Amino acid sequence: MNTPSEQQSSRASHKRARRGSRETGIALTVVIIALLLVTAVAAGMIILSNSETSVDANYRDEQVALFAAQAGLEEARDRMLTSNPSPVVPPTTLPGTAGSVVYVTASGVSPWSTSSTVYNTSVYDSEYVNTELGAAGLTPGSGWYTDYATNTNYSGPSTNPVPYQWVRINQKLDGTAAPYLVDGNSANKAKQVCYDTVNLHEMAISQANCWAASANYQPVYEITSFAVTPSGTRRMLQQEVTSEVLNLVLPGGLTIDGPNLTASTVCASGATCNSGGDYLTGGEPSTCPSGGTVPAIATSDSTSASNLSTGVTPNEANIVGSGGTPSVVNSSPALANLTTVAEVEALVSQIEGLAGGNTCTSNCSSLNLGTATSPTIAVVDNATSGTSFQLNSGTTGYGILVVTGTLNYVNVNSYQGIILMLGKAQFISSSSTDTTLTGALFMAQDRDPGTGALLAGPALGTTPVFNFHHGGASSTDPSIQFDQCIINQVESAAVTNYRVLSQRELTF
Repeated sequence: MNTPSEQQSSRASHKRARRGSRETGIALTVVIIALLLVTAVAAGMIILSNSETSVDANYRDEQVALFAAQAGLEEARDRMLTSNPSPVVPPTTLPGTAGSVVYVTASGVSPWSTSSTVYNTSVYDSEYVNTELGAAGLTPGSGWYTDYATNTNYSGPSTNPVPYQWVRINQKLDGTAAPYLVDGNSANKAKQVCYDTVNLHEMAISQANCWAASANYQPVYEITSFAVTPSGTRRMLQQEVTSEVLNLVLPGGLTIDGPNLTASTVCASGATCNSGGDYLTGGEPSTCPSGGTVPAIATSDSTSASNLSTGVTPNEANIVGSGGTPSVVNSSPALANLTTVAEVEALVSQIEGLAGGNTCTSNCSSLNLGTATSPTIAVVDNATSGTSFQLNSGTTGYGILVVTGTLNYVNVNSYQGIILMLGKAQFISSSSTDTTLTGALFMAQDRDPGTGALLAGPALGTTPVFNFHHGGASSTDPSIQFDQCIINQVESAAVTNYRVLSQRELTF
């Protein structure tokens, strides 16, 4: 028989055995739970990694589309310059009318068609129809767009192009950036928007175009770019831009730049300069109500103004404008940036660059002098060739014409725009018919009138020649008619840059 102590020890042993049996398998359970936790963490990490990869891929695709759309804006803005090797001509009419939209498109893309798709994604330009025209209550008319192909210099090779699909250029109507109006006036909704280059803000106008509204106004263009990537990501950007034109101030109908000019050298007919009945006016025609009266003849110093004023006195009744009779005024402040040989030669070089190959030296039969709907910049660089450039009977032109040698302006029907007589600055006309120049004539001599060699400078030459007369001119038929509206229009054809006024991303 067990002693009490043995019995107590036995009972304790049984308790330990029962407790051990209850703890059997706990290690396995802990291991399973730990494995599940590790599996969950691993699965979470895999899911998170995949999510981050997808997010990164989507972000990359969004960025590709964004910068592709930006590239489209830059191509359009660059190709709007006339100096570009592959220029596009910005529209001159308002949205909703013929020729009011210019597209730059990738191969096979037709944004004007509701059925046009790329990467199974529609590339139809619904933004123009629903927003641009919708704000004006208009619909596209017949022949409303012109299409240009995108240039591989911008879009890249066909094997790996930048994925913008189209870029649209149109003039801005007020209210198209819905619901905003440039002046907050709902009565101006759907009117053309211009940029005031003096006060530096946009304006809505009622006139036919910006140049008619003010000499300081330039059109505002909307450039809209649409990009689609192969995965279907879409982005649309829009810029508002306005043109920056030549820094060329024309203070008179005839501006003669140079120090101490005299009538005996400038006016080939001597003291009775313009004795053939010429009529020079600095008054704006009725077709340009926004302009003001300027001098008929402007000079760059007081001595020249006094000498020329005395020289044309016999014909003073036919030289009218601001500043007295005859209308000859010292306009030196306006010509402060064109008083040296280097400054005038820089102007010649700048315009030659803008002419885009529309230049000649002697054989100028193919020179494009432009039309009212398509002004051009033309340069005749004949200062050293010794040949005269002659505009003959029946000739018309519209734009900016630069001649560095001698120009014979004979029986010309009309030229509208700016004629710049630089270099030798020899302007001669002995017409028997009603020869006219509407716009302005500018003369500055920076080359030797005999050899055509560049003057040593810095002062300009003193012997430019102005001999312009015909017998039929009268006060209602001026030979030179200042016209600020035409000047503004042709200067807009000589755009040196397009300034970005604003940029935004559009939802669609």
